[in-house]
Amino acid sequence: MDHEFPKEAYSSLILQYFYDAVIVTDLQFRITRWNLAAERIYGYKAEEVIQKSTADILNTIFLEGDREKSIIQLQTNGIWQGEVYQFRRDGVKLKIRSAVSFLKNNDGTTIGVIAINRDITEEHKIQEELSESEERFRMSFENAGVGVCLLDLDGKFLRVNKKLQTMLGYPETELVGKASKDFAYEEDRNIFYQYRESALKGKDVDVVYEKRYLSKSNQILWIEISNSLVKDRNGKPLYFVVHFNDISDRKNAELHLLQAKKEAERANQAKSDFVANMSHEIRTPLNGVIGFNELLMTTKLDADQKEYVKNAISSAHGLLGIINDILDFSKIEAGKLVLNETVSSLKHIVKDSLGVLKWKAKEKKIQLVFEEDPNLPEWIVVDATRLRQILINLIGNAVKFTEEGSVTLKIKSEKTQNDKIKLEFVIKDTGIGIPELHKEKIFQSFWQGETNSTRRFGGTGLGLRITKSLLELMGGKIEFFSKEGEGTEFRFSFECLTLENANLSDDENFQKEIWENINQSTLLKVTPKILIAEDNLMNRDLLKRMVLKYIPNATLLEAKNGVEAVQMAKEYLPQMIFMDVQMPEMDGLEATTLIRKEIMNPQIPIVALTAGALYEERKKCFDVGMDHFLTKPIDIFALNQVLFHYLDPSKLD
Repeated sequence: MDHEFPKEAYSSLILQYFYDAVIVTDLQFRITRWNLAAERIYGYKAEEVIQKSTADILNTIFLEGDREKSIIQLQTNGIWQGEVYQFRRDGVKLKIRSAVSFLKNNDGTTIGVIAINRDITEEHKIQEELSESEERFRMSFENAGVGVCLLDLDGKFLRVNKKLQTMLGYPETELVGKASKDFAYEEDRNIFYQYRESALKGKDVDVVYEKRYLSKSNQILWIEISNSLVKDRNGKPLYFVVHFNDISDRKNAELHLLQAKKEAERANQAKSDFVANMSHEIRTPLNGVIGFNELLMTTKLDADQKEYVKNAISSAHGLLGIINDILDFSKIEAGKLVLNETVSSLKHIVKDSLGVLKWKAKEKKIQLVFEEDPNLPEWIVVDATRLRQILINLIGNAVKFTEEGSVTLKIKSEKTQNDKIKLEFVIKDTGIGIPELHKEKIFQSFWQGETNSTRRFGGTGLGLRITKSLLELMGGKIEFFSKEGEGTEFRFSFECLTLENANLSDDENFQKEIWENINQSTLLKVTPKILIAEDNLMNRDLLKRMVLKYIPNATLLEAKNGVEAVQMAKEYLPQMIFMDVQMPEMDGLEATTLIRKEIMNPQIPIVALTAGALYEERKKCFDVGMDHFLTKPIDIFALNQVLFHYLDPSKLD
């Protein structure tokens, strides 16, 4: 029969292997029992502490009250529980949760004290860190510079900070538990739910978007929303953290800026419309001034009369140049300046440009010299009008600012690697030169070297600004070298195709044909019917005389508006129609559309007449079926080209 194991032995064994430290003392708090957990926690072996005072070994610090009060509570209640600080053998401070009670023998006599101590140092550290983290979150949440809230998965407010309450104008009690959409601008109420569905599906977990809210005072707020979905450690969605950044000031500024931009665009359009309209109105009488004076030059005049007429034509062209500068500048500002590149004769462009300025140079007794390179190409693809304009601007300035000596034009060409040629133009004068302090300003709009009332040289101050813009549009560049009192040299260059490298369109072949037949001046054998649709009597009369100058046997029909033009085109089936664009009752665009639609012979050439000269107007003319375009004041030379092209006897036979 086995011997019965003593009960005291069981108790001793349990205490020895207990997880918590078990410390037994006598009534003077001298240690009598010290289990293995106590050795582990405090670092002392049992034999090192037996019969020693706990005060010496553990150095206990009570958190609430003092040691004596704790003893009194133990004596009164028979047990004391609480947390204390104690020290390990190596001096490390421990946080201990302790339960202390009296130890009694069988007859109830108190013989000592037993303490069960648990080391909660690490647990306490974690709790402190968690508390600090929660406090930091609370402080950042409450004191954030933007509105912050927590929304449940249905979009209801769980928690809102002070900034958000101030922003929306509602206290916390009126927000928590309510759906955020209830405070949103009506059109934006469902925006959150679009992102909510995406976030719950694992997409767009963190998103930023804009949304409008209505404050309690009914003010519209533009809010930049930052949405973040929070999940637990298992990936289960918990709630949304949402930041509200009030961007109302920025949005209002953007709206004001947009409104200002629209106002500026309207003002710019009004200015462009004004410039275009004034250009039209001024060009119309100029058409008569230049046209009739050019006709007058073909009559018998004595030397003085010819001189007077030349002066009148020169003055009119000067006025026309100013109008063109203003119109071009307006188009540059609006970004509507475009090139119309065609096959053109470089020789004739240069000849025309120099021809315009020969009389002025001769009047000032200045030599106008063209040093021609024999290797220059005959035909190039370029906007001839714009190249001529550049040359006239630069050579004209050179003549204007030269009192004696010469103005020289040189042109050089060289082949490039992309089947083009590079043309370099040099205009050199012996004029007054440009002062050093003015060199940075010469390409500015409306700038002139002399701004006082005694300035000797006229002009708009736009020529060089327009020239630079035209060259930039052509992919070219311009530079200058000047010394005050000695003269100035302008250099500009650009690349272009030559005839052998270009695929010619019908329009470009037309241009080439005109240049090749430039000397053709009359069409004496032709007897066509030509319809002139023009509401201005003087302009009709001028165009009739110009046409009869080249085609004396032509039958001329006159229409005062678009309605008459359509009727007469149907009735007489003319071989050619000159169509003014702006006319009463029916304009030239509508009239052309009807003629192209209703007349059996759709091949009748229709030539637009307009004082507008805008690229957009030219495009409208071609879009409705017009064949060519003449700008008022009508150039008698350009009219000759058009007449010869469309009424060439060989084509009419």
